[in-house]
Amino acid sequence: MYNNSYFNVCKNLIISDLLIFKQTFLDKFIDISIWIILTIFVTGYIMPYFGLADNFGIFQLGGVIAAVGLFEVYVSAVDLVADLQADRVVDYTLTLPIPSWLAIVSKAGYYFFVYLALTISVLPLGKILLYNQLDLTQINYAKLLLAIIFQSAFYACFVIWAASVIDDLARLGSVWSRFIFPMWFMGGFQFSWTSLYHVIPMIAWIDLINPMIYITESTRVAISGQAEYLNFWLCLLAIAFFSTAFLLVGLINLKKRLDFVW
Repeated sequence: MYNNSYFNVCKNLIISDLLIFKQTFLDKFIDISIWIILTIFVTGYIMPYFGLADNFGIFQLGGVIAAVGLFEVYVSAVDLVADLQADRVVDYTLTLPIPSWLAIVSKAGYYFFVYLALTISVLPLGKILLYNQLDLTQINYAKLLLAIIFQSAFYACFVIWAASVIDDLARLGSVWSRFIFPMWFMGGFQFSWTSLYHVIPMIAWIDLINPMIYITESTRVAISGQAEYLNFWLCLLAIAFFSTAFLLVGLINLKKRLDFVW
């Protein structure tokens, strides 16, 4: 009975947040689309004239799909930290008849659906922009859906952790400069892990502690095939590990900060 009650409360928390998100979805979609259109246009139609492979646009599409949620993480962290410092809506959430940790997890559940919706909504742009360059029959849609689900779950857990380590709005820039940008720039957006290994093996091994490399590689496997990328299933396992670690550490940090009872 209690478990069913907990589920209903969590579900209603997520739905209420999603109803608010629905009002801003179009603006967020437009913002993300501008970035995607410019990125794919440059890499798919301009850069090949400077010596890059003709299929670099498809390669870059995998990186773009993998990074949609990551760039939204910063906005989510800003909203969450602002609430912790000002409105304190989270205080009301913690008084609901569910365990306090579950209230925080419900927030992560909301972010999961946000990142999932945004990522899936931009997929058609890839085909429109790349047109004949992208063969839809070569895509493994089951793997692509799994990759998007796992990456959305990771970003949802990551934003809980990010908000838990930032105790002042003035320090929010640190989320971008210390975490998001390094993860993205060294996360395979413009290269594969195998190509990095061939050039600088030591850096490639170190890069395996970067969750983004697994997200990017798994997305590219789904779009282009296994080829020279990291094993798809090992990537999902690594993403699940990092997601769990970030969520647990985030919950522990927030417990100390908000002084709630488990």
